[in-house]
Amino acid sequence: MENPASPRRPAAEEGGGGGGGGAAEAARVLLALAFLYGAMSLLAYRVIHMRHVAPLGPDAPPAEFSEGRVLQHLRRLTVDIPGRQEGNPGLEAAAQYIKGQLDGLAARAGPEYRIEVEETLVSGSFSMIFLRHRVTLTYRNHKNIVMRISSNVSEDEDLSFMVNGHFDSPLGSPGAADCGSCVASMLELSRLIIDSGWVPSQPVIFLFNGAEELFLLGSHGFITTHKWNSTIGAFINIEASGSGGADLVCQSGPGSWPSRIYAQTAKYPMANSVAQDMFGIIPGDTDYRIFAEDITNIPGLDIIFVLGGYFYHTSYDTVENLFPGSIQARGENLFNLVKAFTNSSMLLKWNKQSSEAARAKVDDLRAIFFDYLTWFMVFYSRDFSLVLHSLPVAIFVLAPLFLKFPNITLKSWSLTVVDLVRGMLLHTFGVILAIFIPAVAAAVRLLFTKNAMNWFAHPYLAFFMFVPTSLAGLFIPRIIWGLSEEAHFWGAFGLYSLITLELKISFILRVWIFIMGTFVTLSDLCLGGNIPFW
Repeated sequence: MENPASPRRPAAEEGGGGGGGGAAEAARVLLALAFLYGAMSLLAYRVIHMRHVAPLGPDAPPAEFSEGRVLQHLRRLTVDIPGRQEGNPGLEAAAQYIKGQLDGLAARAGPEYRIEVEETLVSGSFSMIFLRHRVTLTYRNHKNIVMRISSNVSEDEDLSFMVNGHFDSPLGSPGAADCGSCVASMLELSRLIIDSGWVPSQPVIFLFNGAEELFLLGSHGFITTHKWNSTIGAFINIEASGSGGADLVCQSGPGSWPSRIYAQTAKYPMANSVAQDMFGIIPGDTDYRIFAEDITNIPGLDIIFVLGGYFYHTSYDTVENLFPGSIQARGENLFNLVKAFTNSSMLLKWNKQSSEAARAKVDDLRAIFFDYLTWFMVFYSRDFSLVLHSLPVAIFVLAPLFLKFPNITLKSWSLTVVDLVRGMLLHTFGVILAIFIPAVAAAVRLLFTKNAMNWFAHPYLAFFMFVPTSLAGLFIPRIIWGLSEEAHFWGAFGLYSLITLELKISFILRVWIFIMGTFVTLSDLCLGGNIPFW
């Protein structure tokens, strides 16, 4: 029986005529696609490695953020001062260098500023869940350096905005990216605020905390004991799990307004709401957790370097291995964000909510957002996403009508619906195989080599190791169980429509079972059960 959903081939094809011309046309199309995808890949590579950002040198104008000046601080912290781990003299030397730089800025600030610099020792205890285990920590005398920049008419209780970074480093690592680059960027940013003549409408606090690698102790000590802890209305935590690239917003909230401000003001935006959903599976944490989740629920952003992760927490995390342009882009973004947050009405609105329950009513749902090659961001609310993401599902549901219109009958419609559902199930199976087969191939490869992650330091190897096997898994169901091109296309379309709608897998399976059961019954009634399935 001919499948009504299968398009009839043109007569020329059936007769075999024009084969040479068709092959030449196909070759031209493939060549054009190869050129297009090659150009797109090159563009994406340049963008995510921030090759399009020109770093400014140490002699850049004082009113500009300069990566060159950041690197000068960074060399002092990572080359001249070795070993910034707790218990090492290098950590105290780094703290004194930071405080000396801040004291110098305070001494030359104009009369329109009120600059306060403090060196504090924090002690305390708390419990946290880390890697599904409860960890209880008690600590004493960890050093933080705090700077507060405000106008000369500000009060101690004025609502403030905080930028946080840690100056301790992991064991055995110089910590150039993690997180010397953060601290050096904060030093340059604080200088820029003063030298540019911009006076913040709300105080800006720079927290240089000295104990992040040891389970976030420095941030906990600050937020639980410092006199300014209750004035913080929003914050940005800057981190690094790599040596550069685009500065990814990996966590945001509570509420969607911090990510909205980022979308509106970041010069080189790099953010994706999916990153926040994925962050929970990463075996690590940042100070964002202390400020926004465990101890307080201050709205904020967690921004990290993600490329060059093979240098992370190793002896190769050096100044020479930083990606040029990354720090420049981070600094320009941060300056814009500090201005935007301190001028935001949401900073005051959120602070007026006296209880956690009341705060939950203010813009609680996270928004949907993503950037396009760090050029601009697309941002829309969760409510709008329910409407927008429902449209593809509606199109999929109506597709059987469109495909057979105007010559539609109950028989042709039911056959088309069953074909599309089969296409969706086959594509789902293909996606599962596209994940499973590369994983099995990687496990088998371990039997023949000890270099389990050589692709991590050489990302191009990942394409040869995983992409072919993934494509094979994706196409296996398509080859074994032949369907029309319409069924394959609309089946994939339906699957991804449901995924974008963020329905739970169990719900999707129940819907599939209901649809399949309905149309099997319908086919039995209308067609006498004469319908092929697999």
